[in-house]
Amino acid sequence: MKRLGTVLHALGNATLVIRGDDKGPKGDKPRMNSSVMDKTVKRIGKVTSYFGPVENPYFIVKLDSRGNTLEARQYLNERLYVQ
Repeated sequence: MKRLGTVLHALGNATLVIRGDDKGPKGDKPRMNSSVMDKTVKRIGKVTSYFGPVENPYFIVKLDSRGNTLEARQYLNERLYVQ
């Protein structure tokens, strides 16, 4: 399991914006559709895209459940991981 980053924003359509961690080897970003997990190793969604600078990218994660904004907000400021 590798660290993905910290959740910055929770959007209304069950989407999270994550600031990637600058730890680890450079250029070692997760593949599209990689599974995303929380700190309890529960799968919560998948990486759908990334943007920003190569050194510190941002990721878009689509949650598995068709939750509302309140459900997505529970992950604000949480660190997420990829498998």
